[in-house]
Amino acid sequence: MKNSFDFCILGAGIAGLSLADALHEQGYAVTIHEKHTVASGASGTPGGLVNPATGRRATKTWKAEACYSAVRSTLEKVQAVADTPFFRNNGLLRPAVTKKMVRKMRKQFEKTTWPDGWCHWLSEQEVKERHPGITCVEGGLWLPIGLTVNVGAYLQAYANWLRNQGIVINTQSNPDIKQKNGCWILRTDSTECRCDNIVHATGYAALSDTCWHQFPLDGVKGQVAKFQAPKELLSFSHSLSSLGYIARLDDGDTFIQGSTYEHDFDDRQPGPGGENYLRKRMARTLPELAEKAELVDRWAGVRVTTPDKKPLLGSHPEMPNLHLFTALGSKGLMYGKFLANHYADHLANGTPLLKKVDISRYV
Repeated sequence: MKNSFDFCILGAGIAGLSLADALHEQGYAVTIHEKHTVASGASGTPGGLVNPATGRRATKTWKAEACYSAVRSTLEKVQAVADTPFFRNNGLLRPAVTKKMVRKMRKQFEKTTWPDGWCHWLSEQEVKERHPGITCVEGGLWLPIGLTVNVGAYLQAYANWLRNQGIVINTQSNPDIKQKNGCWILRTDSTECRCDNIVHATGYAALSDTCWHQFPLDGVKGQVAKFQAPKELLSFSHSLSSLGYIARLDDGDTFIQGSTYEHDFDDRQPGPGGENYLRKRMARTLPELAEKAELVDRWAGVRVTTPDKKPLLGSHPEMPNLHLFTALGSKGLMYGKFLANHYADHLANGTPLLKKVDISRYV
């Protein structure tokens, strides 16, 4: 087995797998060490959205066109060789549920330049025709390019795809790491390898790593739930984003409801408080569905965020061969592959990092 690499990535979530792919595309030898299993952290949510219109105002996300192109092409290349489907282009409906919300959404829509076919304003009647029984006040948005993804299944398939490209992925691996003669030595009970660079893509674990204590990282717990409901209440195929989101991964009798945003939490496990919160959110948009839906399963993860809500990307100010790729927050699907490509280009070709994500903004 090869035991010398240009880059060792710690973490096999969206950030780690995307960066391994991008560095491999640049010709680097890459390996991944994951302490648990692929997608075992916040990236492993059972249902997520590729949504370029986020927040209460449905604001166009940063670098939306480039991010969408990167994630869509990656989903498609992995899906082409996967055994089971893990994403669908089923569109996204964003109804306004209060007059305050509709004013903000409409104003934001009117001042935003959207690519052709990406985003349409619908009247209240048009929203309700598209989705009978929905709560809607004076209109909302329809995004036909919206994607719904079983993120955990996607990352499992992505890891398999990367292995087939020759990338070594070690799971259940927590190596002892030391520096020697300017490079890194990683040892486990059964293996040893050297690498020129280490990238921390460990998500929430970075908060407890002394290497990164100087950076203002915070954790936000998110809970989602899988529900089952009568098929007549799930006659729609699109996903929804209103107060929380409803992800429709197939046309069966289940759906994913998310997500909580918990800044104060005692543990990282799902709890009944999360289910209650999600049901209340569901009831604001689809009251009959909330009343009749039955809980099937729960999931929780802790996302990393920064004060300015932008990712953190770059090398350690005192150790240039130690890198951090984190704080994708709730936009991991949107940002992940685009930023991985951007950082790989920076490392290979010296392209300056975008200021909004450059780690130096907090140095």
